[in-house]
Amino acid sequence: MKYLKIIGRIGLFSLIFAVILYYLSWVFIPKNNLDQAGMRDVSANGILSEKKETIDVLILGDSEAYSSIIPMEMYEKYGFTSYVLATPGQPLYYTKTLLDRTLQTQKPQLVVLETNAIYRSFQPFSPLAEEARKVFPIFEYHDRWKSLRVEDFSLDIHYTYNNVMKGYRFNNNVQAVTSLDSYMKETDQAQIIPKINLLFLNMIIDTCEKAEIPVLLLSTPSPVNWNMGKHLAVADYARDKGLTYVDLNLQDLETPIDWKMDTRDAGDHLNDAGALKVTHFLGNYLYDHFSLPDHRQDKDYLSWKESLSLYHQMVDENRKKMKQ
Repeated sequence: MKYLKIIGRIGLFSLIFAVILYYLSWVFIPKNNLDQAGMRDVSANGILSEKKETIDVLILGDSEAYSSIIPMEMYEKYGFTSYVLATPGQPLYYTKTLLDRTLQTQKPQLVVLETNAIYRSFQPFSPLAEEARKVFPIFEYHDRWKSLRVEDFSLDIHYTYNNVMKGYRFNNNVQAVTSLDSYMKETDQAQIIPKINLLFLNMIIDTCEKAEIPVLLLSTPSPVNWNMGKHLAVADYARDKGLTYVDLNLQDLETPIDWKMDTRDAGDHLNDAGALKVTHFLGNYLYDHFSLPDHRQDKDYLSWKESLSLYHQMVDENRKKMKQ
């Protein structure tokens, strides 16, 4: 009987503690998707303020994705909407978190997964920590206590930040690749996808299948990050799952990457000039292979026209300077 009372008290204490944590989590969670409101990964979280069910193509991945794909360029030429839901060093368990959250408000017609994240390592306990942060966001935003405002206690969330770049991160620095000797060197040995990564990759694909969303696997050009062994493994995976796989490291681009001018950090990431080439290819590919809508004359998408104007104001002058 004594032990039952002890267990009961522990259970009651745990319940009260969980309720307090849950309430504090809602206090600490940012009430807007602005940087000054305490939001993290602001570029990716700009999608939170996009109108419900207006994103046609969702692009997932790490910095390779947000350095290589320019949604506004594809919208301007073809009219379909896209958003790059990418973050630096994005592990696949966080990819799944972002996907799950986005599917609560968006119904994309296509998901593009940039493949560099497939090989990004992470600790086995990290997904458990991510689940804890989803249930109790205070674990992620606990350091906001110094900047809490009166409105944080109202629990009213209102996202207002419109990311004009739609997740793309402009960078026109130039640092040439010093050597391409080993880039995509021939081999018949596939580079095995780590088991824990494969687990979350399967979960991402399963989520898309349940939502009836096709998945395109895309490898953007990067001599630092990609090789033939990775290509073979991803190609095998795509065949097994019945997915489309496009590897731009095999020089499928109409205008090949110039590794002296189109990278910002010696082949790790593309700069804006390289991203324009990738985006030109990807836009054509998506237009040819997927039935995506053209919203350019759609009154419900006037905000995209406004964003396009702002986008050109932000990038055109910088591009002109690079050509001089």
